[in-house]
Amino acid sequence: MVANDLPPPTEVVRLIQSMAITKTRIYSASSDVLEAFGNTGISFIVGIGNEDVSGLSDPTNATSWVEQHIALYLPDTQITCIAVGNEILSGNDTQLMSQLLPAMQNLQSALVAIGLERQVGVSTAHSLAILSTSYPPSAGAFESDLTASHLKPLLNFLSEIGSPFLVNAYPYFAYKSHPETVSLEYVLFQPNAGVMDPITGLRYYNMFDAQLDAVYSALEALGYQNMQLIVSETGWPSAGDPDEAGASIQNAQTYNANLIQYITSNRGTPLRPNVTVEAYIFALFNEDLKPGAASERNYGLFNPDGRRVYDFGLDDLKSSSSLYLISSALEVRPFVMIYLLCLSPLLINSITSH
Repeated sequence: MVANDLPPPTEVVRLIQSMAITKTRIYSASSDVLEAFGNTGISFIVGIGNEDVSGLSDPTNATSWVEQHIALYLPDTQITCIAVGNEILSGNDTQLMSQLLPAMQNLQSALVAIGLERQVGVSTAHSLAILSTSYPPSAGAFESDLTASHLKPLLNFLSEIGSPFLVNAYPYFAYKSHPETVSLEYVLFQPNAGVMDPITGLRYYNMFDAQLDAVYSALEALGYQNMQLIVSETGWPSAGDPDEAGASIQNAQTYNANLIQYITSNRGTPLRPNVTVEAYIFALFNEDLKPGAASERNYGLFNPDGRRVYDFGLDDLKSSSSLYLISSALEVRPFVMIYLLCLSPLLINSITSH
């Protein structure tokens, strides 16, 4: 994730505060960012890049990392969780896959050693590619070759320490791959006839709900029906190559504005109607140097100079009598910063971090 024209952390602080954002996420522990956000009332999930996970399978390295990147900045900077790697279990690096859980366990042990385990959690983010079945949602299941070797031990660990399961959910990818069969209204949270789950009889009016319930079902099938689920990434590109169906300003605006309304409605999915959803929108800024398809450079809500790419509805929420706040996240790479928005229905009079 590459950009060379993004504003410095101090300017991002002002932008985030101007939107009443109270939670953030960074994908690597940049000292400049952690210092800039100190004493701002904005909390952080701090990430660790995939390239750094293997080294943390050594307990000594994990202890040093926690001391240098977590303990050093507390309590001025509010750090609530460590996200270890991104989509590792859906990749092809079997050695890295085997090192993920030991790295997480070592980081947890390092937190326990200095009394921070109740303040700072440990988790990792997954792609929906770890599912072998996603339709119907009630039949959701994890890939069998991942379950015994990696997912079951990881889920046991998350359950023991009370950390959430993180998943990246992109209805856009489903539409991009099959625009002739996937309803645009269904993926954009627009009125449609819905899709019925023939097993439960529940009707789904957007793909986002269906994707989450497939993950809930997969978790329940393994005995983790009470595990918290957080959407660690979602979004829609405002531009793309000619062969990238659906990548447009109009669709990006519709998706993200409707997602914000969905999250702040404080309702759950058809399978978990009483469990509110927390989701991170990718991304706050466009990324001018990111390689690959044009869509990859156009997920941002803002241009680097602070101008909005399109209206996404935050002003209406801030000026309304809604009881909920919008939160934010940012992603950091060496020498560059890529930002995301996190949406969480937090009561104004009872703001908490997960």
